[in-house]
Amino acid sequence: MIDPFDEIVIKNYLSFPTIFRSLLQYRKRVHQEFYLRNMSTHIEFTRLGIGVSGFRPDREVEKLLLKMDLIDHRIERYRFREKHFSSFLAALDTTERETLITRFLSDATATCPQIVIDNVLGEISEIESALCFRQGIEPLEDEYTVLNEDVDDNVDRMCDFFVL
Repeated sequence: MIDPFDEIVIKNYLSFPTIFRSLLQYRKRVHQEFYLRNMSTHIEFTRLGIGVSGFRPDREVEKLLLKMDLIDHRIERYRFREKHFSSFLAALDTTERETLITRFLSDATATCPQIVIDNVLGEISEIESALCFRQGIEPLEDEYTVLNEDVDDNVDRMCDFFVL
């Protein structure tokens, strides 16, 4: 039986084209919304009464550029993930790859060998660790991320995680 969170992670890794499209659309929408705004000084009606509001290009352009940089950074991280995960998928046997894609993208009742799922989760863990190292972040140890049936132990682990 596969953990529901692991299933979500695998589905996300197998749906990179959709994620790229949505990120590029979001980037375009942020850009368009910025230029559709009223950039002139105008009167606004608020709960407190009438007030004058103006467009501050120094602040607003900086916010736009920061947002665009964050989106570009996310796109870059997803490209890194896709590049390495694609090479991993290409190294899999054709039947393993097809059963994996069928199981996680189209038919949740299809069977996929547990060894393949474990290999995929191991590769995803390696890719995420590599991303952490690229950003200068020390990846978390597995002992903090594994939950068990003991609720008190799980709460202690989560508290340790947030203290780090």
